[in-house]
Amino acid sequence: MESKIGADQAQNSVYDKEIGSNLTNDESSFLGNILREILYSPMNLALLAIICFLVYKIVRDRTEVPSVGVAKPSEPELPKIRRDFTVKELRQYDGNQPDGRVLVAVNGSVYDVSKGRRFYGPGGPYATFAGRDASRNLATFSVVSNDKDDYDDLSDLSAMEMDSVREWEMQFKEKYELVGKLLRKGEEPTNYDEDEDDENVSNDLPKSKTETDDKNQGSHILQGNNATKKNAQDQPISTDC
Repeated sequence: MESKIGADQAQNSVYDKEIGSNLTNDESSFLGNILREILYSPMNLALLAIICFLVYKIVRDRTEVPSVGVAKPSEPELPKIRRDFTVKELRQYDGNQPDGRVLVAVNGSVYDVSKGRRFYGPGGPYATFAGRDASRNLATFSVVSNDKDDYDDLSDLSAMEMDSVREWEMQFKEKYELVGKLLRKGEEPTNYDEDEDDENVSNDLPKSKTETDDKNQGSHILQGNNATKKNAQDQPISTDC
C-alpha cells in the first residue's frame, strides 16, 4: 500500500514538472514573439521610443524639485529721458547701441519703446521703425525703412491715412513712455524739467497737419460769419418784408 502511494506521488511530481516546463516554454515563447514583433517592425520601435520618452519625462518632472523664489533675471530698466530729437539724432536709438534703448517717432512725437524690444529691437518684425519716424509706415502699412534725413510733415497723406496715424499714436501714448518731439528743420529743442510730466510734454508737441488745417478752416469760417454780420448791419432793413 505504501509503495503504491509512493509511486503515485512520484508520478504526480513528474506530471507537475512537465506542466511547469510547458508553462515556462509557453511564457518564453510568448515573450519571444513580442520581442520579435517589436524588433522587426519600425513602427513598433518608434512607438516604444515615444513611450520610453514619455515615461522619462513623467519620472523627471516628479523627481525634480522646483526652485522656489528663484526668478529669471530681468533686464535693467533704463532711466527715463526727456528731450527732443532731430531726424538724424533719432537714428542713434535703434537698439544697437550699448544701452539698447529703442525710440520711435509717430506723428511728431517720440516714444521710448524699449520694453517692446522684441517687436522694435534688432531682429524684431518692426525693427525698421527703430530710431526713425514710423508715421508714414503706419499709415501705409509698410515695413520698409524710412531713411529720409528731412522731417516728414505727412502733407501728402490722405484723410484716411492720417486717421490711421492718429490711431497708432493713441496706442503708443497708452503703451509707451513719451520722450519728446521730433524737430523740424531749424526748430529749437525744448528745455524740459526733470519732474515734468507727459501732459506738459504733449502740450509742447507740434500740431499735426490735420489739426492745423482744421484750426485754419475754423478761423476762416469765423471771419466769414463776422463779415456777414457786419454787412447785414451796414445794409438798411428792407420795408418789403
